[in-house]
Amino acid sequence: MGQACPGRCPGAMRAGGRFGPDWRDSQAYAPLLGAERALFAWEWLRRDPAYRKAAESPPSRQPPAGRCGPGPGQWGLHAFEPPELAVPRARPVWRLDVHPYVLPAYSAPGSGGDILDLGRFAPLCRLVAGSGGRQHLLICDGLRSIRIDILGGTVGSRVRLRYLISGFEAAEKPLVTLRQLLALRRSGRFYSSLHPVEARAPRFVLMLRAGDALAAGASQREIAAELLDRDAGRDRWRVRSPSLRSRVQRLVGGARAMAEGGYRSFLSA
Repeated sequence: MGQACPGRCPGAMRAGGRFGPDWRDSQAYAPLLGAERALFAWEWLRRDPAYRKAAESPPSRQPPAGRCGPGPGQWGLHAFEPPELAVPRARPVWRLDVHPYVLPAYSAPGSGGDILDLGRFAPLCRLVAGSGGRQHLLICDGLRSIRIDILGGTVGSRVRLRYLISGFEAAEKPLVTLRQLLALRRSGRFYSSLHPVEARAPRFVLMLRAGDALAAGASQREIAAELLDRDAGRDRWRVRSPSLRSRVQRLVGGARAMAEGGYRSFLSA
């Protein structure tokens, strides 16, 4: 990537306003309990003040989609996604270098039975033009997604795909995406067995709420009382409940790490 990510600056915790809900409202975060990691990562990125400033600049001042360096590539995206879009409305198109679950393929106009009819999934599709004639396809229902990089050819409503998968370790994650795509084509829906619910989603939601609480100026005591245990509202709670103090410190530490770019680590897991 070359340049340091602006999302890793201390000011990233100063998000607020319309980019985060009321951190005390658990229902506002409920959709995330069914979201995949790529969308959790988006929730952290869209709160980054530097990303918001870049994404909201006039289109004439934004570099072409797909360019790495200044512009969306600096944050691991192929194109800016409006930061006001939360899950499940957001459709971030992550780059392969930060999100390895991307299936590389070549496309050609298709006919007959062995084609992918994207017309069936048109409401779920987002296509971003990249450099060198490449295209970056996202098929997403708001909680689960399939990412395909079209290395050559053009994506139309009906395409025939030739997949480019090689090696052993590098093949594992694209193969997961290929199995997901095969199931989607066959059934017309995302299979829950191939898109399992994120096991750590409740923890990720707590970290996101803690990050929003910090941005809103809440203290660790307020965060502990609202998110972990009402006992934190009592006097001398740090002395009375040392384990609770440790829990909220870990939660706040995790939130700060995510806001400073840590979401990239679990995006590639």
